[in-house]
Amino acid sequence: MRPRYAKELGEKAERLAEAFFIEKGYHVLERNYRVKCGEIDLILEDRSRIIFVEVKSRLSAKYGLPQEAITYHKKRQIIRVAKWYLQKKDCLEREIRFDVLAIMFHGTGKPIIEHIPWAFDLEE
Repeated sequence: MRPRYAKELGEKAERLAEAFFIEKGYHVLERNYRVKCGEIDLILEDRSRIIFVEVKSRLSAKYGLPQEAITYHKKRQIIRVAKWYLQKKDCLEREIRFDVLAIMFHGTGKPIIEHIPWAFDLEE
């Protein structure tokens, strides 16, 4: 089980991520979309494309950058959930993209946000 502060940090990062994407003009379709095989933090729409977003955050780079925490296993899990979502919503023909939003919180300053579009694809 994750420590409480980690859960709170994750929730703060996801709220910040949602605001980031809304400000950029994306439409939020789902937040914390969960099925038996896993979860996707955000599912967005940008024109005709559906975007699946994994949000990662860190308080420091001591254990690596946030985006480095997305393992092969995590990518496979996100892809499985995305396929489930597309099938359930009858969107199998839609163009899709997998993004990562990495957030580095440091001290009391403004968080550093890095948006990584096309972070991985269905073939990984």
